[in-house]
Amino acid sequence: MEKNLNKQFWHWPGIVVLMLLCALDMRGPHAQDVRQLYLLAAATTKHSDKTYPATLYQVSPGKRLRSVREVVTQPEGVRFVRAWGDTIFVVHPNQIATAVSIIHESDPVRADDIVFNSGGMFVDDLRTAITQPVANTTEILFPIVTDKRDPNHLKGRLVSVSGTLGEPAQRMKYDIWKEYASLRMEGDYGGPAYDTRFIGSAEDDNLVISIFGFRTAIYTLPPATRSIKDRTAGLFAASARYTVLSVLPRLSTEEMALANRRDSLQMWIHELKENSWQTIQIEGNSSRLRLFDPWLTAIVGTSNPDHKPSPGRDNERAQETDRLPNVRDEYSRFAGKWIWSPGVLVLQNLADGRKIRIETGQEDSEVLSVKGETLLYRINDTIYLARIVGDQLKDATVLAKDEDVPEIHWVLWSK
Repeated sequence: MEKNLNKQFWHWPGIVVLMLLCALDMRGPHAQDVRQLYLLAAATTKHSDKTYPATLYQVSPGKRLRSVREVVTQPEGVRFVRAWGDTIFVVHPNQIATAVSIIHESDPVRADDIVFNSGGMFVDDLRTAITQPVANTTEILFPIVTDKRDPNHLKGRLVSVSGTLGEPAQRMKYDIWKEYASLRMEGDYGGPAYDTRFIGSAEDDNLVISIFGFRTAIYTLPPATRSIKDRTAGLFAASARYTVLSVLPRLSTEEMALANRRDSLQMWIHELKENSWQTIQIEGNSSRLRLFDPWLTAIVGTSNPDHKPSPGRDNERAQETDRLPNVRDEYSRFAGKWIWSPGVLVLQNLADGRKIRIETGQEDSEVLSVKGETLLYRINDTIYLARIVGDQLKDATVLAKDEDVPEIHWVLWSK
């Protein structure tokens, strides 16, 4: 089932307005929950010498952002962010990551900063991952290079930092490589920065990663792909219930160019409890996926070899300050350069097949949270709150509109 929400929008030049927003106050079914909502704004700049702060906000009665605390200062900047469930890990500073600031759902206001790389060695960002080796215990794994004399045979160690509050020294473990088998991964968040997905090799029936010579089988691959020779496997998202994988034959340059002309992606979904597999089609050949179990969300995108601007580019912030990036310029140099985004968000329920499509007309849009029937999504500098009822959205209201909203990609509902 699919619901196209295009009829719920008025289209004026450069503007998209929800018809459902005729009563823009905080009253309604979500008002009480909003008081427990915390929003993290952070511009990750690991490919730049520019730095911006990471700030935790709440929403004021006037729908403006109210600063709760600065998680990372502007001089340090943020290298990358990982989030899962009730914990957000903000890794900093932006060039050589040495520390992680942890935001806890149970107490978001409490500062919790752990130095995990005091020697300032190189951290493998792409293999840094969240894991849950024990139920309700979240950790983050940092592969750190300790010897790079031979670039073809790097040596290093794995540092695990617990997301559970306690003494810093007691929260760190070392070289427990098997914890990758309990990996948890939301997927790609929105905004102009683009975080490469988790790529491994397909060996026999497993997705295998190799780091510093240590090989770990992290997931089972679909039995139906065993006949594919020279497979490549990519992990897009993973929870305790579902894994979202792509398994393809290794493509030549010509085959890759042909694949980039397709209008969809095939994903393998593994339902772990029942050990069952299914395939689904994702709109767009370069869409950014994010899992809010059981909803798999997509920022629809297609390959953009000609670097043409996506819809809504003119609406984005075009000035830079010491606290806020030039969003328009960032899109033109990073995600928007390689991916053309029509301004479409798609939600697919992996449990029952429901599908909801939201046409925003703005490349800078994303789903921020799906919690029960409550949906939060962002369109440029505005965050909307809505209820999912069947395959439709109901009672949509403006939650927040402010200058730092474009940097909000992560939220927590405090207990």
